[in-house]
Amino acid sequence: MASTSDATVSAKDARILDMVFNPEGTMLPDRETEAMLNMEPVVIEPELLKKLKSLEAEAVVLAEKDDISGAIAKFTEVITLCPTYASGYNNRAQAYRILDNEEAALKDLDEAIKNGSGQTDILKQAYTQRAIIKKKLGDKNGAQADFERGARYGNPVAKAISVQDNPISQLCGAMVMEMLNKEIKGDK
Repeated sequence: MASTSDATVSAKDARILDMVFNPEGTMLPDRETEAMLNMEPVVIEPELLKKLKSLEAEAVVLAEKDDISGAIAKFTEVITLCPTYASGYNNRAQAYRILDNEEAALKDLDEAIKNGSGQTDILKQAYTQRAIIKKKLGDKNGAQADFERGARYGNPVAKAISVQDNPISQLCGAMVMEMLNKEIKGDK
């Protein structure tokens, strides 16, 4: 990657270059992502898991009927039954977002991430949701970091936004456009 033998590229720079030159591919994982993916998911007894999923389905039906408060109550029931069930936190955060309760949503997303080790589907959604909230609240750096994490776990929306909002990516895009314009016009 480097043009001279003594130049090095940091892990962060390598991830940015990967996003710029390989936007459709997978991003290089960072240490945190690798650690989270290598952790075993929380094991929940099959009978309890079945009950949790059933309650979650009931909550989703309530949300689809615009009964967001009812959905939140049902997700809270899920979390009360199993405080380490990351999906319950992630879904309740979505309901809180609908009500514009960013503070409650952020708390739930932190819990979803904490309890979501080894669960790619949960982590990609939780990091992306948290990034959206952080961006809305004006935390550009926090949002960018979470979009990058969401992208590393496979969320296509997070990947698109992390590349689009990355200042180095924007600079590279501008330089490429300038070179193409010069080439088209015949400028040297």
